[in-house]
Amino acid sequence: MTAVAGTRRFPIRPVALGLAFLVGAMGLLVVGWFAWAALQPKPAGFAPGGGGGVTNPGQPSNGVQYTVDARSRKDWVYFSFRQGTTVATSRDSLDWDLAFRRTDLLTNSGNTNPRGQGGALDLQKVPLAGAIVPDGGYLPDTTHEDRGLENPALHKWYSYNWTTHIITSKEHTYAVRTATGEVVLLTFISYYCDDGSSGCITFRYTWPANRSPNLQP
Repeated sequence: MTAVAGTRRFPIRPVALGLAFLVGAMGLLVVGWFAWAALQPKPAGFAPGGGGGVTNPGQPSNGVQYTVDARSRKDWVYFSFRQGTTVATSRDSLDWDLAFRRTDLLTNSGNTNPRGQGGALDLQKVPLAGAIVPDGGYLPDTTHEDRGLENPALHKWYSYNWTTHIITSKEHTYAVRTATGEVVLLTFISYYCDDGSSGCITFRYTWPANRSPNLQP
């Protein structure tokens, strides 16, 4: 009986070895996956405040490029199209047109600031230079049950790769209405800073040739 019992226990060893091999292979696979994801190149990054050449409002061109430092997870950064730069102001002011915080964007409108005439409309994947200003359809800011304040048209301006954890622009063009009711056309370029960190949103915008920021809304 002792010999029989011993022979019954003997097959456990190859089973244990097989499990150990499987666990080791899975560990190597996970490590390899993380290493591969870490080595994937990120999109081009830009220094905050930097960008391409400036164009005069109302003149057709490739547009004005600007990079907003939106790395804070707490504070909103406000941008004015009229001034062509970020501004120190408050949410209830009419001195700003777009607000940035990481991937989140707000317009000066709706639940964000009822006094603002802002809004946005997704024109889908059309070239910035060929986009036409719509007469209507601009969406104001709303309050989402889970995400809080947001603009529905700008909420998903980016794509997120769950494998590499890299954020890229969808390359859509948006019609953005300013706090005073003027309209600019805009597309997003990058979410990365010049040092490789995330949270620097680079976008290019243009005042359409048939509109001028000097016109009254």
